[in-house]
Amino acid sequence: MKRPSVLPCLAFLSVALAGTGAPSAADPAPAATSADAKKVDWEHLSFEERKKLMKSTVHPELKKAFQAFDPKKYQKFTCVTCHGVGAADGKFKMPNAKLPKLPPPTDRAAFTALQEKKPEAVKFMRTVVAPKVAELIGLPEWSPQTPKGFGCYACHTSAEAK
Repeated sequence: MKRPSVLPCLAFLSVALAGTGAPSAADPAPAATSADAKKVDWEHLSFEERKKLMKSTVHPELKKAFQAFDPKKYQKFTCVTCHGVGAADGKFKMPNAKLPKLPPPTDRAAFTALQEKKPEAVKFMRTVVAPKVAELIGLPEWSPQTPKGFGCYACHTSAEAK
């Protein structure tokens, strides 16, 4: 299964969404630094090794974060939440087309509109989810300087340009 290596969403979100306000009560504690995490070589892990890492480390951490963000919506947080129904048998595709679609990565106006429509969700994904997943799977966050880093389009697909 081919995974995207260039994940430009975070750069546009960072520019478009700078200064989103003070942390809310739903924001979990800051992520541990990379030095605190065990070094993971995601690119060279087998499917089974990735699955084990996801089950033992990524899922529990994301479950805590998502349930802190919205306890009612994410009361039941499973592998299916991000990977879709194929998670049960390992036949899923990432990015997951069933997750909310994001604007095309070069559409700054659409990202600004998304941030205005769902400011807390965008902030949560940008400041909690993306950095936490990047840390846990041993990848840097996506930036123009680190195009092989983890970012929004590793999970979300892009909406068609209108």
